[in-house]
Amino acid sequence: MNAHRRSGSSRSIVLAALVSMGVVAGCGSDEKVSSTTPTSTTVADAAGPTTTAVAPDADADAAAPSPAGTETELAAWQGLRLTDSSGQDFSVGELVGRPVLVENFATWCSKCRSQLKDTQEAAAAVGDKAVFLALSIEVDLDPSDLVEYADKNGFDNIRFAVMTPEFLAAMADEFGKSSINAPSTPKIVVDASGSAGKLVTGPESPDEIEAKITAAA
Repeated sequence: MNAHRRSGSSRSIVLAALVSMGVVAGCGSDEKVSSTTPTSTTVADAAGPTTTAVAPDADADAAAPSPAGTETELAAWQGLRLTDSSGQDFSVGELVGRPVLVENFATWCSKCRSQLKDTQEAAAAVGDKAVFLALSIEVDLDPSDLVEYADKNGFDNIRFAVMTPEFLAAMADEFGKSSINAPSTPKIVVDASGSAGKLVTGPESPDEIEAKITAAA
């Protein structure tokens, strides 16, 4: 399939979904949307929210239990399954143990590409002390397009995945419609214990991103 036609199809499907949810402005252009505080409503998966605990020096993929009373209850969206551009199945909740920057984007979005360049600079500086995760809102995008996108732009230290429709809906339910409005460059930092911070929109410099990751460690 032609990558350009797939991207156009992805954008059409996502825009249609956003219109049905009431997101009319900003998604088809590079308008900036103000930050949104997370809501208390979540969309649960079949298993419901999971509870994960982690010791300060735990491995990223095999967190050890924390002392009693220090467990963090993860949000429903953190338990939903995703597949990254390399074909690996994972959930955001499984990345507990290191800070995780979740950055939502679209391959057609110029502001997203500009922000991801700054994110890449921060990711290269931080190294494996954190996970930098870029999630495409284009739910029918082929993973091979993400590989090409990352290679073309030199995003070597960012992990890419395509949102499922369920993940996109859960993200909007948890953080509001701005979280799936790609040109607003929405970002959420999940700290090392698995606790998700507030949604932030708008451009952030490499130094600002690195400082937030350091604080979340």
